[in-house]
Amino acid sequence: MIESDHQRNPYGKKETEGMKNGKRLIAFIGAIIALTATAALTACGGSGASSDKSTPQIAQVTRGNLTTTVSAVGNITMPHQMDLTFGGGSTTDIFTVSEINVKKGDSVKKGEVLARVKTDSLERAVRQAEADLRTAEINLAQASSQTNILKAQAAVESARANLAKAEKELADAKASDLAIAEAEAAVESARIALESARGNLTIAQKEAEYSIKQAQYAAEDAFQAYSDYVGENIERLTEAAIAAEKDRLWEAYQAALNSVEKAKSEAATSIATAQNNVTKAENTLKSAEKDLAEVKTDDVTILQKEAAVASARATLAQAEDDLAYAEAGHNIELLQLKVDSAQVALDDARDQLEAATIIAPFDGIVAEVNAAVGDEITPNTLIIRLVDTSIVEVDASVDEVDVALIEPGQTAVITLDALPNAVLRGEVTTVDITAASQSGVVTYGVTVSISNPEGVGLREG
Repeated sequence: MIESDHQRNPYGKKETEGMKNGKRLIAFIGAIIALTATAALTACGGSGASSDKSTPQIAQVTRGNLTTTVSAVGNITMPHQMDLTFGGGSTTDIFTVSEINVKKGDSVKKGEVLARVKTDSLERAVRQAEADLRTAEINLAQASSQTNILKAQAAVESARANLAKAEKELADAKASDLAIAEAEAAVESARIALESARGNLTIAQKEAEYSIKQAQYAAEDAFQAYSDYVGENIERLTEAAIAAEKDRLWEAYQAALNSVEKAKSEAATSIATAQNNVTKAENTLKSAEKDLAEVKTDDVTILQKEAAVASARATLAQAEDDLAYAEAGHNIELLQLKVDSAQVALDDARDQLEAATIIAPFDGIVAEVNAAVGDEITPNTLIIRLVDTSIVEVDASVDEVDVALIEPGQTAVITLDALPNAVLRGEVTTVDITAASQSGVVTYGVTVSISNPEGVGLREG
């Protein structure tokens, strides 16, 4: 019921203070406090012969509260509930329940492990996804290393072209200032080319070392996966499925070892190519220095000619660089996409493994348990329903005539059919602004929040 107290002035004037206080939702009709008013009373005689007048009676006017009571019937609800399930990520596999640690009616605390499913296949999926990601990363690293080597080779070839041009001009020229200047330019160009080739050799060596280490890490991971599996299943190795999985892991390890050898072979080839380019650049520089010594008669140089030759060769080198990089870039982008895809697959596998354990998300009471140890279930099947009994509401319907007397924030008093001696207090939280009509009766929904005192044992309904 909703109880509304209003103060009234005995002289009929409206009071503005205190009109909004004292409205309550209760389950019984409260006492109505009466108002007394002063009145002049005149006694009436039995005949007209008497001339005595009655004495006026005086009473003190007092001010009191008029309590207006609104009754409403409703149901107890516990709105904070959660259906707990197994399954996460994109899996559609069937799970086998391995643990159910609660039963219906149990009280649990946030963070408690409520149930688990078998995780052998999920753990293997995580290890496989980790290995796939490592393989994709190794392939990307190797491709990047090869691209850098291609760029280094292009730079060396450009330096050769510059040197060839300088040598041709030197051979055609006579021993003159122009020939000396061109020979000096050729020497400088050859020296720059040699420094570039040496730098590229260092880069190739470091990248080759990195590729080999990554391949070795992958092989170690594959061998660890094989060893772990054999150790876990040492007494079941004769079973067909176990033996097949063992053989697959061994083959994966052998493939990883082959990748190591391949990485070493490719590294050796790349380093040998870079070293050969350095040797060629050294020989070219020696030849240029020898030619300069033969034609040099004085220190006069022609800077304009040297700048024109250097500019033309630098432009050609840049064009060749850009072409090689663009051609290799498509492959790198594809390999990067494979790395990203492998990372997504690993994240998904880890999500599935994490979702194999149901953990209580809050304190509450177990309302349902729909599985037992050994059951085979599909993802997202309701396993446990958990109810937070600390948050309790009453959903009631109030007649349209009385709804104007109710507003959020008012105190409410609730009685229960099942517990007639229990009287609970709450607070009006919401009053619907839209009505519901049934059989011509118009009502409005009212929600009251109440505390759940210890020992009462409130239930929905």
